[in-house]
Amino acid sequence: MSNLDKFQNNGGIVLLDTKQLKTLLHIKGDATLWRYLKDGIIPQPRLIVSRSKRLWALDEVLSYLSKNKGGEI
Repeated sequence: MSNLDKFQNNGGIVLLDTKQLKTLLHIKGDATLWRYLKDGIIPQPRLIVSRSKRLWALDEVLSYLSKNKGGEI
């Protein structure tokens, strides 16, 4: 089972919160996630609900990673 199997698209936009994005990227710490964001390794969140709740679109993250880093982090 690949890491993406957990985030299957059912015809709509799949949004990931920070915990799900860290799982997808195989990272554990929040500091690493925010460093990736600051360094442009991952795209800006699609939706900011509150100061502590940010959401990324799965398809945007995957296309951003494949364009900018060849899918590698």
